[in-house]
Amino acid sequence: MELFNRSNSPINLNGWSVQYASATGSNWLVTPLTNVTLQPGQYYLIQYFSNGTIGSALPTPDLIAPQVTTTSGTFIPNLSSTSGKLALVNVATALSAVTCPTDSTIVDFIGYGGSANCFENTKTADLSATTAGVRKGGGCTDTDNNNNDFSITLPSPRNTNSPTNACSGGNPTLSATGAANPNTVVPGGTTLLRVAVSPATTPPSTSITVTGNLSNIGGSAAQTFYDDGTNGDATAGDNIYSFQYTVPANLGGGSTTVTTTVSDAQGRTTNPTINITISAAPTDDDPLLLGNPSGATSDVANENNYLMVKPQYTLSYNRSKGEPNWVGWRLDSTWITGAADRQDDFRPDPMLPADWYHVTPQDYTGSNYDRGHMTPSGDRTRSVPDNSATFLMTNIIPQLAANNQGPWNDFENYLRTVAQAGNELYIFSGGAGVAGTIAGGKVTVPLVTWKVVLVIPNGSNDLQRISKGTRTIAIIVPNQPPLNINTPWRNFRVNVDSVENLTGYNFYSNVAKISQELMERRRDYQ
Repeated sequence: MELFNRSNSPINLNGWSVQYASATGSNWLVTPLTNVTLQPGQYYLIQYFSNGTIGSALPTPDLIAPQVTTTSGTFIPNLSSTSGKLALVNVATALSAVTCPTDSTIVDFIGYGGSANCFENTKTADLSATTAGVRKGGGCTDTDNNNNDFSITLPSPRNTNSPTNACSGGNPTLSATGAANPNTVVPGGTTLLRVAVSPATTPPSTSITVTGNLSNIGGSAAQTFYDDGTNGDATAGDNIYSFQYTVPANLGGGSTTVTTTVSDAQGRTTNPTINITISAAPTDDDPLLLGNPSGATSDVANENNYLMVKPQYTLSYNRSKGEPNWVGWRLDSTWITGAADRQDDFRPDPMLPADWYHVTPQDYTGSNYDRGHMTPSGDRTRSVPDNSATFLMTNIIPQLAANNQGPWNDFENYLRTVAQAGNELYIFSGGAGVAGTIAGGKVTVPLVTWKVVLVIPNGSNDLQRISKGTRTIAIIVPNQPPLNINTPWRNFRVNVDSVENLTGYNFYSNVAKISQELMERRRDYQ
């Protein structure tokens, strides 16, 4: 949900709340707002619960809705994607327990969707999992008629860091919002860039054009966007201008923006931006520098060996198993000296293809298995986004508690001490074998978990510095009872060859063959 200050004065939100009820409900769920002062034209973004199976990740929210406790239990509020009621209230006390409250504390109110039983004048049409109710004029239009004031269009959420949109008399003449779907894409991947335009009415806009500067993502500085049903545009003439774009395979990673220009024949312009993140491992942190163990690719047809590259780690995903085949990452002290807390925000991975099943945290409920990290939370404390990325369900497999909380955790802690001692580590981990399934057969439980590690002193030109004497460590840990949680991790050491025989993978294939064979044959005893 997005709030917007359309006034000409700053507004402090301390003590205010947003309150939600179902389309015909009277139980108002209260979300207290933070002590933030919104400047004129500034936005504020609230994140509610989502199953994350459709669309793209939000930009950084200004507030994540806290858990609420009702007679039904404790949970994060989950707004209906089609029909409901929302109120902005200048106190944090719940509204009257009626379906259509008239409390004097209500600042603004919307009834959205055909089932809503109260609203301002006229309710909006239905929303969906892929559309949003967006207030016209970039937030400035407010005639106290929900249906007239809101467009059902593409979501393009904005937060307090987004460009402001000062209202002129409450109604700017030409406005637009931009979005990318997905807004995180790997090099070589495709994204749909879209700009939703609200034409001016006095006088009416004619001959609208939209161009985008794609130079930040390797494209044209004057790319035309289309509203004619071509180039990725879904519906001709709906004032949503689109361009489907394939990101160059050699583009570096990071977050950036695409600036667009919307113009009409009456000489009016506006410049919405599109936020996009290129998900690529930094060149000095690429875990595949030493080789791709399974030959994974980013071709969606390769659904059981699907390559996913993130700034924090890289993985091969197995659609049929609902989990990674392997996850690889590089570890040195720079990744673990930050102050980021453990986020515990387990969630589906929005970067999976939309028509694949997206494993949820709830799929593990009652399974008697931990949601076991492959790249550990403790290996990514440099920043909150880095730590949060480890809680994506594509980084998780079902792990026996005696494994995950015992030798597996001890080995993770040990490897961090090796990194802090001035070393860099290339790590791969995963599961093997089948001990059953959970989530109604959607997620496979592995018989064992495994991990292989290569250790070299900090330095550059890593591939060239690896020799037959380079240290490697490998473990295979049972993932079924009986397993003593207090068993030392060293009891499960094997050589790398043993893990290759177990999995069929080829680790360190980019290392000189003789060195590779010798170091993979040797079992670690340190």
